Amino acid sequence: MQARRAPCAGSGTAAFHRREGVLWCEDVPIPALARRFGTPLYVYSGAALAERVQAVRGAFPDAVVCYAVKANSNLTLLRRMHALGVGFDLVSGGELRRVQAAGLPTSQAVFAGVGKEPWEIEAAVAAGLLFFNVESEHELPLLAAAGRASGTPVRVALRLNPDVDAGTHAYISTGKKENKFGIALGRAGQVVDAIAREPWLQLCGYHVHLGSQLREAAPYAEAVARVAAFVDGAKQRSAGVTHYDLGGGFGIAYGQGAALDVGAVAAAVLPTLRARGWRPVVEPGRFLVGDAGILLTAVLGEKPQGGSDFLLVDAAMNDLMRPALYQAEHPIVPVVDGNGPERVVDVVGPVCETGDFLGKRRSLPNCARGDLLAVLAAGAYGASMASNYNTRRRPAEVLVDGNTAVLVRARETFEQLLANEVDPDETFVA
Repeated sequence: MQARRAPCAGSGTAAFHRREGVLWCEDVPIPALARRFGTPLYVYSGAALAERVQAVRGAFPDAVVCYAVKANSNLTLLRRMHALGVGFDLVSGGELRRVQAAGLPTSQAVFAGVGKEPWEIEAAVAAGLLFFNVESEHELPLLAAAGRASGTPVRVALRLNPDVDAGTHAYISTGKKENKFGIALGRAGQVVDAIAREPWLQLCGYHVHLGSQLREAAPYAEAVARVAAFVDGAKQRSAGVTHYDLGGGFGIAYGQGAALDVGAVAAAVLPTLRARGWRPVVEPGRFLVGDAGILLTAVLGEKPQGGSDFLLVDAAMNDLMRPALYQAEHPIVPVVDGNGPERVVDVVGPVCETGDFLGKRRSLPNCARGDLLAVLAAGAYGASMASNYNTRRRPAEVLVDGNTAVLVRARETFEQLLANEVDPDETFVA
């Protein structure tokens, strides 16, 4: 299907395309999904997921590919990633529990995070991960104790902060010296020495993650060069090292410019890694699921005010937080082509916040109540960051494979939203 059809305007995959003016996901018309499952609704394409995994595999044929679970942690999507031969990048004990709840192995998983609780460390060590990414020195005695309790030394990769500016949004930059992530190169030598002195820890690699939504290969090359120079500074720093985890952050287009050329990243770093005998580990999240998902929303009405035309829809900032949080710009397109000239509108939701918008100054055809819009490239950091603000139910989620659509997360009920709240008058015991 992808080979025969062009992506709809703004989409990074041909899985979302038009037929006779109507938006389709693979071989399913989007209006049919709205009728069946309601809106707001997340729609994912299985073919697009496989397409992106294949692209990463093609660029890094010998790498351990670990999907960044934080991008979208739906259990069905985790199972799909595993079926495609992908491991997992975890940043919380909750994400580890999700992988385990999905019935998936953790032998090809890595665990990162700048501030891990003791129970998370113990659970991760017990899970038998590929390795544990050390981001802060205070983790070392906790890891050693967990290794001692398990009777097996813990394999660790030291996350370094190489002070490389990846040129991304300040909130998603993680590799500069002012960021909280990793250990600065000037301090890292002492941490390597501390790991070497601990019999229950085994240094097996280095980890660098520069941030999210990178568009160029140069920062990855700069980072690996700085890490290589650090390792060459003392013999102990290379002893036992078998892996280099270059993180993820592979950017997608969001309808503007081009996605990151993953092949260029591989060309920039693999010669150095192969010369040293280090196996690459990559942690794509957004690159695998971002373009594979859309957020489907219905128009509620229009409201001209103060020189702006507001188009009110039933999806809101609690359903897709990225525009309010990062000023991110997702392409927004009508599900059915409109007639007549387009006009500039602000697409906003019903939440009681001025920051509740999905897109500002967007050119769209005239829309009537009930018309459908698709927010493209919403598969990453959409459902996973959704909340119940304003006591709103989070959207349902659907996975499409060919001409089949299956519900992979039901829309919440109000009873579920209230289930964990306790009336103290009923539970108080004198």
